[in-house]
Amino acid sequence: MNEGQQPDSQLFTIRVWQEKVDNQIQWRGKLRHVPSGEIRHFRGWAALIPLMLDMLRRHNDQNFVNRHQVTSDEN
Repeated sequence: MNEGQQPDSQLFTIRVWQEKVDNQIQWRGKLRHVPSGEIRHFRGWAALIPLMLDMLRRHNDQNFVNRHQVTSDEN
């Protein structure tokens, strides 16, 4: 990485709340990938990580392709 160049990163917002379902409290949430605006909803904490990993994989792959195209176009 060159000096002044930032590492690849992604920005997310996570909104969480509790809902009562069948007399039990459950955590619900909304995950938003800020750069793309993509929103995914989840139930329970265990569902959050797979959603985030999927979004990271897809958007990192897309960013890699976009950066590669820009670099190729400059040559």
